[in-house]
Amino acid sequence: MRKIVLFTIFLLTVQITKGQNSNNEEKVFEEFKSLYSELLEFKGTNRFQQYGFATGGPYNHWLKKVQNLKNDPNSKSLIKRGFVAGELETLGLSYVASKGRETEVTIFFNKIFSEAINSSPK
Repeated sequence: MRKIVLFTIFLLTVQITKGQNSNNEEKVFEEFKSLYSELLEFKGTNRFQQYGFATGGPYNHWLKKVQNLKNDPNSKSLIKRGFVAGELETLGLSYVASKGRETEVTIFFNKIFSEAINSSPK
């Protein structure tokens, strides 16, 4: 009887952990989508072209948020979607270098990100 109770507790613990992991993965993906959307909105602005992600500049907070996401252990779940959080940072830095214009690098990452977002369940 004791083994059955312990096994039942184990199964419940596994189910709870799976639910928490799934919830954390969705939160990470939502944060990624939000940051990606922000980048697409400001990448072509004069202020971004002038300041980029300079410390004290208007978009440095975005870079810090992306770096925090990249360092979040739950962000590894983005691999299931075909990319990692650090690639969003790379996209942002590519836009700094190109002054907000599209390049082969930005086109490559935008394709990966938009496919992942559009193929995700709503």
